[in-house]
Amino acid sequence: MYPILFEYKFITIGSYGLLLGMAFYLGFLFAEREFKINGLDPDIAYKLLIAIIPSAIIGAKIFHIFDNFGEFLQSPREMLFSGAGLSVYGGFLLSFLVAIIIIKKEKQSVLKIFDIASPSMALGYGIGRLGCHVSGDGCYGIPVDSIFAVSYPGGIVPVTATVYPTPLFESLMSFIFFFVLLQMRTRNFQTGTIFFIYLCMNGAARFIVEFIRLNPVTGFGLTQAQLVALLFIFTGIAGIFLLNRYNGLKNSH
Repeated sequence: MYPILFEYKFITIGSYGLLLGMAFYLGFLFAEREFKINGLDPDIAYKLLIAIIPSAIIGAKIFHIFDNFGEFLQSPREMLFSGAGLSVYGGFLLSFLVAIIIIKKEKQSVLKIFDIASPSMALGYGIGRLGCHVSGDGCYGIPVDSIFAVSYPGGIVPVTATVYPTPLFESLMSFIFFFVLLQMRTRNFQTGTIFFIYLCMNGAARFIVEFIRLNPVTGFGLTQAQLVALLFIFTGIAGIFLLNRYNGLKNSH
């Protein structure tokens, strides 16, 4: 693994930071393009990007601390200011909240913009997970002797045993979701449907991957990420059900 790509005196360029930056930037470029195609002001995409970057990082760090509170109590300063240790679902949840506030302020439809941005979310997630894999930031799978296993001896969190490369699995699934969502956006779905389907897909993928990841069990025999993944799945299913019910009632009148 290659956590540090370039280092000279006080200048350090890490693979995780570089790929995370690419995830935000490429996701923004695609979202900006989709905004223009759908007749929306692309400046809204820029405003969302500026607000989502810090909120995603802060949310990811907060969730990671909650998920590893014992380690945080032992060395709070190190965990707070470490470049590693980011829970992606924490970033998602806080980003969604911030995005809703901004979209409402712009007097736009939250579900419509979330629909438009769903492929960008999948693209950014996939690139970000590649950063986890390349840097070896510690979000590994369980030790296993398999052709699909790798070791991370030079990672940010070194591991010499062979483990499942769970970030790589998530990245692959997210890129598949990206292409599926690209196809879906050409269909005449009710507003909000694409976003709710993405929530279901993302949640289902993460829920399954967690069974081979090294994460502590939080409650009900599940990890924190699995509980949030279930929230995503149930929200997606409920959203689709309510949209169909509302549309059915609307057509019956």
